[in-house]
Amino acid sequence: MPYWIVPCLLVLSGPSSWAAEAAGTVLEARAETGLEGELESLVFEAEQPRANVLWVPSEHGVLPQERRLAERLADKGLTVTLPNLFESFFLPATTSSLERIPPSVIAEEIQRLKAQGLPLIVISANQGAALAVKALVESMQTPQSDIAVVLFNPNLYVETPQAGQKAHYWPAVSRLDAPVYVIQAELSPWRWHLPELQQTLGAGGSDVFLRLMPDVRDRYYFRPDALAVENAQAKTLLQDVLSAIHTLIPYMDATRQTASESNQTVETDKTTRPDVAAKPDSVGLQPYTGPQNRPLQLVDMAGTTHNLKDYRGQVVLLNFWASWCPPCVHEIPSMTRLKTALKGQPFEILAANLAEEKPQIESFLTEHPVNFPILLDPKGSAVQAWRVFAYPSTYVIDKQGTIRYALFGGHEWDDPATLQQIEALIREK
Repeated sequence: MPYWIVPCLLVLSGPSSWAAEAAGTVLEARAETGLEGELESLVFEAEQPRANVLWVPSEHGVLPQERRLAERLADKGLTVTLPNLFESFFLPATTSSLERIPPSVIAEEIQRLKAQGLPLIVISANQGAALAVKALVESMQTPQSDIAVVLFNPNLYVETPQAGQKAHYWPAVSRLDAPVYVIQAELSPWRWHLPELQQTLGAGGSDVFLRLMPDVRDRYYFRPDALAVENAQAKTLLQDVLSAIHTLIPYMDATRQTASESNQTVETDKTTRPDVAAKPDSVGLQPYTGPQNRPLQLVDMAGTTHNLKDYRGQVVLLNFWASWCPPCVHEIPSMTRLKTALKGQPFEILAANLAEEKPQIESFLTEHPVNFPILLDPKGSAVQAWRVFAYPSTYVIDKQGTIRYALFGGHEWDDPATLQQIEALIREK
């Protein structure tokens, strides 16, 4: 049976570092967090524990699926601790709330569990992965052994970059030195950036293993709109985690330590990054300021090759989409209406699909007919060249081949403001 533990009390204090007081375990938080409350953890105790597991919640909080998995891991001899970050500090389960949690909260848990003398596996998913990695880097300032990390669909970016811009990882990612196993859903633009993630994690000395889950989307094991294939994959979650741990065991004996700060690759203050988008603009297109002259040469559903250079003299709306992406599906009818509204004008829409099979695309187009070319990108070459990190992502390219606008997220392409911006490009000489 699980039980709750309350290892610390967070109080608002001055800018001093975390320190434990002699009376009880009272920790001082950084002043900017504004947090107050007791960190509670749900613990699933193994009868004869062989290792500890610390499951760091994502922006979605402690999920029922993760609690059920914790129970099954305990049956396998792993004691699982699930910190309830949001309820402990009276926060809603959101991304912004997760960003308010100091990594020291998790670092303290890591040190507490390590003091028990058992190997420790830290698991997290999505944006919780960044908190887990930061905490590990903080807790491994001194040499440590018997620590490993399993990450599901990790979002380790400072922020989702604007379409076409370079992604920047949190500094801790390139400083971590631990065995790391990444489980990534295939139906995600992030899958095409796994080599860069592996290289960044490896900069600090980490041994990195990658596993691609076929035919599923991010959050596949807890999606409310899960497909049949995702429900089937979710049923193997226990085996997948145990397999990841088994892979990492031979690498856990080595003594490791956080790499020096000279290895970090990005700034910690995301307000200094001019190429990081805040949020998609809901009323108009975003001016594009990134690199130009990106290549695009893909074939369409009929096998005809389309080279972006051949569209000079036309305004081109280049859209990256997938049929499993709800915002993509929502915006496609408005793209069709936009093409109709600009009929006879020097304007074209090119919609590059994310590596789906032709029969699947054909089935989708039967229900959602379009009047523009659908391009195939089976190896993700265009996704990588155009730095697509979110779906849908769209570029508007002028008649000279210069990218003028870009945005990520769904959009109503025939709204008056957008139509006016595109018509202005068409009128340019």
